[in-house]
Amino acid sequence: MARTVNSSTAVDVRGLPAAVRVRRGRIVFPARRPAALVLPLAAATEITGAVFVVTGVPIGWAVCAAPVLALLATGVLFRPTLELCREGLVQRQYPFSSLTRWENVDHFGITRAGNRVILGYRLMTGVPPPRRQPAAALLRAAQRPFDGGFFADSMAGRPEDLLATVEVFLRDPARRDELPPARG
Repeated sequence: MARTVNSSTAVDVRGLPAAVRVRRGRIVFPARRPAALVLPLAAATEITGAVFVVTGVPIGWAVCAAPVLALLATGVLFRPTLELCREGLVQRQYPFSSLTRWENVDHFGITRAGNRVILGYRLMTGVPPPRRQPAAALLRAAQRPFDGGFFADSMAGRPEDLLATVEVFLRDPARRDELPPARG
């Protein structure tokens, strides 16, 4: 099945994992929501806020609104993503976005560094390593054979599916050309 992006571009989504989203033609791996941690804390705050409202404490309404606003802000505005576009992989995590160009990547792999599962990439010889990338710093500290990477365990879906998807696009320039260009 191909989804039309505009009159001249279509993205072939056959064989892509279920966790993948297609937004404006880009293949997007959204971050997983930590519901097991967030929802109990939000519920406890809501209960506390309700008790404050019932007992007449003036700040009660603000306590009730705080978890809702926090969930909206973190779930909609600040939720990190990994996007595949014509130029490469774009990691969007407020306030930074970083582009790793396809032509600079030698290969990808899944590795563990510290307590995290990372989709690591090895850059071509002579390409400088990324700046402001927490996964890259963790990989260097753990002495892994990758120059940079993305936290695969925090993305929706399985790390193996993420690896398989990016490898398909790394190996097939014609498939990358189906993707829209990166946006600012």
